[in-house]
Amino acid sequence: MSRIEDRFEIQDVLFRYARAVDRLDYDAIAACYFDDAIDVHGGYTGDAAGLVEDIRQRHRTIDSSQHFISNVLIDFVDDDTAGVESYCLCFLRQKPAPGAAEQDLAVIRCRYVDRFERRDGRWAIADRVVVFDESRTVSMVDQLDPAWVASQRDMSDPVYS
Repeated sequence: MSRIEDRFEIQDVLFRYARAVDRLDYDAIAACYFDDAIDVHGGYTGDAAGLVEDIRQRHRTIDSSQHFISNVLIDFVDDDTAGVESYCLCFLRQKPAPGAAEQDLAVIRCRYVDRFERRDGRWAIADRVVVFDESRTVSMVDQLDPAWVASQRDMSDPVYS
């Protein structure tokens, strides 16, 4: 039996997670996990509902976020379980201080080491450990032309229209 459809469904969850965090779509973040999933995510360890609240708090000072998922390797353990490793490159830009032009940009290299399960026909994360390789912060000045369409961290982003 071909596992192509299962691979696409698992990769779709990974990509939806990245978009959900970047757009602060909390329901979509939670939908990537089973309710009883455990996530070890830097300073947070706990279930999916707690992760959503942790992201809500940690990202309140971040005005731009991009998560790039690549190098997705999927090893099927059985019909309904897969070990998944994927690389992630994150760009997290902090809001500038009042009146300041410079902003801090965190660049983080990490890997998601996941156990995916299929329950009731749906693939989702059952267990995740975020393995960090590097985190650095640089100061930057955003030179985006104000006439261009800028990304939004909410449902007003063009992807939702």
